[in-house]
Amino acid sequence: MSNATSAVNSANLMPKASINTFADMAKFKISPARTALLDYIEGVGDSLARASVCSTTANRCNWAIDRVISFLCCIEDRLKLFPRTTPSTRFGDPNFRIWSQHLQICSKGLVGDITPPERQDLKLELEEYLQNSFGNPLRLDYGTGHELNFVAFLCCLEKTGIATTEQRSLVALNIFARYTSLIRIIQRHFRLEPAGSHGVWGLDDYCFIPFLWGAAQLQHETSTPRNILDANFPCGGLFFESCTHVKQTKSGPLTVVSPVLASLSTVRTWSKVFEGLLKMYCGECLDKFQIMQHFHFGVILQLE
Repeated sequence: MSNATSAVNSANLMPKASINTFADMAKFKISPARTALLDYIEGVGDSLARASVCSTTANRCNWAIDRVISFLCCIEDRLKLFPRTTPSTRFGDPNFRIWSQHLQICSKGLVGDITPPERQDLKLELEEYLQNSFGNPLRLDYGTGHELNFVAFLCCLEKTGIATTEQRSLVALNIFARYTSLIRIIQRHFRLEPAGSHGVWGLDDYCFIPFLWGAAQLQHETSTPRNILDANFPCGGLFFESCTHVKQTKSGPLTVVSPVLASLSTVRTWSKVFEGLLKMYCGECLDKFQIMQHFHFGVILQLE
């Protein structure tokens, strides 16, 4: 194959931002990509509802899942190579741009390792979602759109056979939970600005999925939504770890700094919390033009 032909094929496989108008959003709402993403998000929730908060799952991971975990550990460890600069503004450390270049190199290595030899044509799409999962190096921000890219990456691992439907709770508890912890470290380290934050009228300035999947995880636990207002949260689980993060990063009672989160304490069951948060997620992220205009579509997640 000539270099010119190879370049054309690569260009054809390159994921593209295809939502440019509200009419494009109408296409997205009936697209294979939206169906795949929503099915995956709900499917992981169903899987977590059957798993214990205290489940020990690491010994049941496959090599690809272990490789992704190692990748997350590696890029966290290498943060120390990119020390914080003296703040000149409230948000945004320019060193994040340099770190992002390092991330691109590492992500290419990970994707090259875990992509089946017969599916190398999918590497560009997997790399795109993974690289877009850690924030925008130009705007120096992070938000739910970047988080969606990581969910898309996990969804694509399953759709390409790298992970299986039976491993959904493993992926959530071993990969996504670690990603969420890492993202919080990155946010603090580089002082990333919240992208599209709703302020006090959002669950969290940066993320959503840990609350959604965390509510699913609690459906058969002894805690109830009323515990959201407790001074000390029950230990374990994505949901209460996220609540703890909100309390640690904001000053004031939860009813003031995150009234939407506090209002969930009035919901009767965790399954109802999950249902309500799923509807909220669709409205505030998955079906929102301002977020989806930046999302890229490819061979695995197709707009049409």
